[in-house]
Amino acid sequence: MESSLVTLLDSIKALAVTVAIYGFVAVNAVAIGAVLVTRNRAVVQRWTSPWLAANLFLLGTGVGVPVAASLCKSAVQVVARATMAEAPRPLD
Repeated sequence: MESSLVTLLDSIKALAVTVAIYGFVAVNAVAIGAVLVTRNRAVVQRWTSPWLAANLFLLGTGVGVPVAASLCKSAVQVVARATMAEAPRPLD
């Protein structure tokens, strides 16, 4: 069971980083494209806050999920080792 949980946490970590990177590239490509196509300063002033929020969310996801998954993975491994340890035998 430990190996399946560790594998699941590793796959979640990889998926989160991949989605965050692709999302970051997509959000910024759309923003750059919108500014270059419209050449309008009002677009920049109107969409800066949502753009910044999206980038911070993606950055938090790309960093926070792998850190949390690594902490959970460590906890699972510690608990698995503790339960696998041989219990002390009672003295006769």
